[in-house]
Amino acid sequence: MKISVLDQTQLLEGISAEEAFAQSVELAKYVDQLGYHRYWLSEHHSSDALAGSSPEILASHLLAKTDNIKVGTGGVMLPHYSAYKVAENFKVMSALAPGRVDMGVGRAPGGHHLSTRALQGDKVRNVDIFPEQIDQVLEYLEDRLPDLHPIRGLETTPVIKKKPDVWILGTSNSSGLLAAEKGLPYAFAQFINYQPGGMDQALKLYVDHFKPSKYLDQPQVLVTMKIIVADTDEEAEKIAQSALRFNYYLHRGRLTRLVDPERALSHVINPAEKREIEAVKETYIIGSKETVAQKIKDLTDQFPIDELMAITPIYNFEKRKRSFELLKEAVSE
Repeated sequence: MKISVLDQTQLLEGISAEEAFAQSVELAKYVDQLGYHRYWLSEHHSSDALAGSSPEILASHLLAKTDNIKVGTGGVMLPHYSAYKVAENFKVMSALAPGRVDMGVGRAPGGHHLSTRALQGDKVRNVDIFPEQIDQVLEYLEDRLPDLHPIRGLETTPVIKKKPDVWILGTSNSSGLLAAEKGLPYAFAQFINYQPGGMDQALKLYVDHFKPSKYLDQPQVLVTMKIIVADTDEEAEKIAQSALRFNYYLHRGRLTRLVDPERALSHVINPAEKREIEAVKETYIIGSKETVAQKIKDLTDQFPIDELMAITPIYNFEKRKRSFELLKEAVSE
């Protein structure tokens, strides 16, 4: 089982964006040493809780700070941008770190309507163009467009030996079918869509309808989940309260910073709200190394998962690093 990291550059109460990015650099270097497979960065706009508004820039920086781990985006929200410029960005990164660059692309806005308006200006695009933009990106990653292309003669520079790996990100049946149709690897964001049966159906559709391509000869499935590991089940339950508070407010339309777990859920006293927290907790993987190892085994026995990507919103940075250390041990034993 390959194991990877999704970093949302989540901001903690009382720290600056500069400090958060410094933690991302340290964490990427740490999990690279531990032998993690990928390190992806998310894209979010106009948020005081998530600092990663430009994952391509952060990815480029992390490639320079690490040695072996693949680095990429989880993902670039393609409808906001020119597919040509996105392809150029990733070709430059691939020239700087050959064979280590992932281009994960999605169709979600990564923010609210105001950030969408600011990003797209007067050329507001419909997300329905996303499948067409996937084709454009794949064409632009080639060194020259086909002779019958509407803008034939265009070159996407630089010319490089090793192209980035393109992934389709999603949370729905439609994204699974799109990845299958294009013959591309599929990353399912379970931490966003954890409705019962949602992942099962999307992955089944992807695997059943997959069409081999020059990019991939068989389905490749990555699933991203919230995973929190500690030395004991009790400690893991405790430090997970910061993340559960984040979900609590997210359900109410608010993105909030992570706060100290000692007081994260002190305001949740209503029985209905407590049941809500418990229900959300069931969508996480939380526990000691032994508990998490069993939960991952149960998960991979049930679903066709080739790679597990952890998003680990822990308030204390040293405990976050410890969680990734224990997770690597859990999947390696």
